[in-house]
Amino acid sequence: MTRITTHALPAAVLTLALGLAVSGCSTKANDAAGAKTENGTKVGPGVTADKITLGVLTDQSGVFAALGTTVTQGNQLAVDDINAAGGICGRKIVLQIKDTAYDVQKAVSQYAEISPNIAGILQVIGSPTTTALLPSIKTDNMLTATSTWASSLLSSPNIQISGATYDIEMINGISYLLDEGLVRKGDKLGHIAFEGAYGDNGLEGTKYAVDKLGLTVVPQRVKATETDMTSAVQALKQAGVRAILLTAAPKQLASAAGVAASIGLDVPILGNNPTYTPALLSTSVGRVLEKNFYLSASSLPLSADHPVAKKVLASYKAKYPKGSPNAGVTYGYGVGKIYEHTLKAACAAKDLSREGITAAFHTLSDVDTEGVISPLDYSKPGEIPSRQTYILRPSMANLAVDGLKVGKELFESPVAKDYSPSAG
Repeated sequence: MTRITTHALPAAVLTLALGLAVSGCSTKANDAAGAKTENGTKVGPGVTADKITLGVLTDQSGVFAALGTTVTQGNQLAVDDINAAGGICGRKIVLQIKDTAYDVQKAVSQYAEISPNIAGILQVIGSPTTTALLPSIKTDNMLTATSTWASSLLSSPNIQISGATYDIEMINGISYLLDEGLVRKGDKLGHIAFEGAYGDNGLEGTKYAVDKLGLTVVPQRVKATETDMTSAVQALKQAGVRAILLTAAPKQLASAAGVAASIGLDVPILGNNPTYTPALLSTSVGRVLEKNFYLSASSLPLSADHPVAKKVLASYKAKYPKGSPNAGVTYGYGVGKIYEHTLKAACAAKDLSREGITAAFHTLSDVDTEGVISPLDYSKPGEIPSRQTYILRPSMANLAVDGLKVGKELFESPVAKDYSPSAG
């Protein structure tokens, strides 16, 4: 494969170039290996007489390493439960895990490496990575569960978005701030958002919400490699914002909270679900976050007083006694339970080929993950699968688990109910 220098290409060109690169390296596993029938069930790549292999392209050493590591651990806990209950169609699930380090080029190469030998993908972390892989995911008919929640992916029939999208998270979060009197009609909200699909989608939700709720937004776009938010926060203070919104990563949240405190900008801070990690509570900005930070997310905290959270936490401690848990554990577990529903439906239809797995996914209309993730409907192609989110708050008392507590149970704001994302 020819090496592609990502920073030198515009986003649209980069996506096309990487897509072509993956296609050029791919063996087109479905076409090459084909599907066959075993004991009356159609099977394809990654499916043998005794196992189903799923791929995981995660971030264990990059900007979202804290999230990617625990989501993968949660995936594994779900797989362990599925296998302990007999597996799927008499087959155990096996994970083939690769660390992308949140590097698109690396993920492209890793996909080409594992794609001939997997039935589907249980995790891809990152909107840029998912976007770059979309052409090959489509060609290979690879059902792919993403740890990204961008509305732009809704049009792909091979993408499993496990919860509310980034825009819905922001719409519900802003509605909550207004309902609780933390902001008022007429206020300006500052939004620090990554460049790219992640930031675009969070900002899209914000723009929709402020228009409907009588607020205004002051955007600040930053690169994922920028960790000093001094300039952005100072600009927001000068603009007179009454809240700071973030569609970014934990390092940007820590910097923004610290800068805001240092310059006297004592306002609510609202983040999309990948923005937070409990490790931040042990830093100099911990108390600022506990006072001012709000997280909008559609999966249950690991520390919640809920039977499934307690079960998953106990399993986590047993399997990863030296691990550092966060909310990604329960989310990763929930993603695994969604994939279980899909594989069971494919088994019932006697078709474990990639085409059969994708077709089975789109028969799911009321997915129950034991309460880990809000109820999901995948039977309406192109539609957001859930519009419900929690509002979560940092909690020093729960620092040993995920540093969170529930501020508001699952809800769908009136503004989110009528929202339709722009075509991605």
